[in-house]
Amino acid sequence: MLSSYSVACPHQTCGWTGSLVPSHVRGGVDAEIVSMQKAWFQCPRCQRDWEVRINNDRVIVLPVVESAS
Repeated sequence: MLSSYSVACPHQTCGWTGSLVPSHVRGGVDAEIVSMQKAWFQCPRCQRDWEVRINNDRVIVLPVVESAS
């Protein structure tokens, strides 16, 4: 069974909040993640990815580097 996590998109111009299932790879398919493993979420609003570390039931967002566009 895949676990979803309550998250907020960390990208400055987005602000989306909701529940997502993480992926093992950036832009990849949903997957079950083991505690302390790095994972990725993709925002359904802005379609950008962000990297996290799952620690038991806690999501730790790793720093997001905004690209200049």
